[in-house]
Amino acid sequence: MSTFVACGPSGISLSGTATIDGSPIEKGKISLVPKANVDSPTAMAPIIDGKFTIPPESQLREGSFDLRVSVTADRTPKAQLTFLKGGNKAAVGTAINQALKDAPPSEESFTSEFEVSGSDDEIQLEFKRETVPPKRR
Repeated sequence: MSTFVACGPSGISLSGTATIDGSPIEKGKISLVPKANVDSPTAMAPIIDGKFTIPPESQLREGSFDLRVSVTADRTPKAQLTFLKGGNKAAVGTAINQALKDAPPSEESFTSEFEVSGSDDEIQLEFKRETVPPKRR
């Protein structure tokens, strides 16, 4: 005779929306990193079209967390690459400037403190970009 015990997911589930300056985050990642005294694993989930879900299978527990949101932007890769010989410095400089312009942007990230106190499917995360005033010359 055998006995099997099945355990379902017992973690907390979280889902909601994430925006920057009022616009949904098209593509990114949300991470909840527990503070030192919290007995919970780190939970992560993708953000797609402004929506995310951390399922109960992540085993997220109640407590204080560092919330991290990373935003990535997709750009269509260029169909052509141009290779130049080192002799024409102006052409090389122009090519480097164009390559830097066409390079995908670096990942943008936001952090905040977040308190988890139970499952919630209506979380609204709203972030604002800081504007830096121009320097006077």
